[in-house]
Amino acid sequence: MPKGRPFRVPRDQPGSLNPTSYGRKGRPVGSSLNTWAENMAGAGAGHPEVMVKITGGGRDADGAQAHFEYIARHGKLDIETDQGETLNGKEAGAALINSWGLNYGTLPDAPLARGKGVQPGERRPAKQAFNIVLSMPAGTPPQKVLEAVKKFAREEFALEHRYAMALHSNMKDAEGRIHGRSPHVHLVVKAEHEYGGPRLNPRKADLQRWREAFAQNLKDLGVAATATKQADRGLPKMQNKTAIYRAQQRPDHDSGKAKAPIALYTEAGDSTFMRKKLEGIKRELRATGTVEDREAYQSLLNVRARVNERYQEAIDWLRTQGRLEEARRFELLHTHLPPVRTENQAIAEALRFQERLHKPDPSHDNRFR
Repeated sequence: MPKGRPFRVPRDQPGSLNPTSYGRKGRPVGSSLNTWAENMAGAGAGHPEVMVKITGGGRDADGAQAHFEYIARHGKLDIETDQGETLNGKEAGAALINSWGLNYGTLPDAPLARGKGVQPGERRPAKQAFNIVLSMPAGTPPQKVLEAVKKFAREEFALEHRYAMALHSNMKDAEGRIHGRSPHVHLVVKAEHEYGGPRLNPRKADLQRWREAFAQNLKDLGVAATATKQADRGLPKMQNKTAIYRAQQRPDHDSGKAKAPIALYTEAGDSTFMRKKLEGIKRELRATGTVEDREAYQSLLNVRARVNERYQEAIDWLRTQGRLEEARRFELLHTHLPPVRTENQAIAEALRFQERLHKPDPSHDNRFR
């Protein structure tokens, strides 16, 4: 049979083959339960929780470049890319924008051209990049945090989505104030797939999976870390929006110094939202002596039912693996989960405790009459 002309498989056309291996690790049977059990055991041992949070994303080239300039502190910090390059200087952001192709703005569903903006009647454009922060508490070696993020990004996004990152840790601004006491990495990921696959569109399940991967990478580097859900630890959800959190932590404008730590649940700082919440709870306590919060409470009961199932699955699985001591510890953890309560109910409980704490003792007062 005569030899024909060599056939080259196209990789950049719709419907074509792409034999590239992305090096994704498979998950063995039982790995999900094992990961959950290891993280819960770490939480019980007091290991710090990792934090992974999406803080926004640029919807056009200018927005993405502004974020690159922010994470690089306008040229003062290095940016490391998915291609192993280290960029620095004020032009690093512009170089990445051009390399990622975020400034053409001519193809369907492509980023908007610079300066175009959203015209009346047009829908808001999709994010062209996602800004992700991966963080650990103060005292964690910053370089190990960076190495853990590098491994996470490589295994999660390499050859599919372009990405770049910068480490923030113990930085001082022009006035000598320290920022970033907790070492954290700003990771910027391009939303468009490099080979025509689906756009990046993270959901809650993805964030938890990312947390678990980040925590495992840290543990592989000898850093104690864990990634559990508040519900699995029996805690109410207490996640304020970024603006509310920042308002609660805002410095005292009169003195120019940071405020004293805010008392748990019972002070609102400069947050208008939290002040209104506290006043509403106080009114309900004065009127009825309790806070029912029925809809949220029922929702948490449903969550607790699923958590109970998860504990039982893990206990049964540990027993089948012959890990009887761990199974007994999990039975103890399950037995001592705190009662179900909503955030409003937790605040009400803290307010009642604070009131009892500061209530004058009549027998003490009699001695001074």
